[in-house]
Amino acid sequence: QQMQQQQPHQGNALVPAAASQQTGAVSAQLAKQFAERTLQNLYDYVTSFATKPDASMGMFGSGAPVQVLPVKVFEDWYNAFLRKLQRDPVAAMPN
Repeated sequence: QQMQQQQPHQGNALVPAAASQQTGAVSAQLAKQFAERTLQNLYDYVTSFATKPDASMGMFGSGAPVQVLPVKVFEDWYNAFLRKLQRDPVAAMPN
C-alpha cells in the first residue's frame, strides 16, 4: 500500500496533500467567482449613471460616442461594498 503524502500541521491536524490541493482549487474557484460577480455588480452599478457629455461640461471632441461616469459613483459603490463586507462577508457576495 502506498502512504498518502501529508503536509505540515494546519491547526492541530495533519491534512492529506490531496485534500489540501482540493481545498485550494475550491478556494481559487470561489475567489474567481467572487471577483467576477463583484466586478459585474460594479459595472452594472456605475454604467447606470453614465451620461453623455454636453457643452456645459467643456468637452468638445470628434463626435465619437462618449459617456461620462462621475467619480462619486465609484466612491459610493466602494464605500457601500466595504460596509457590507464588514457587516457580513458572505452577504457581500453579489448575486
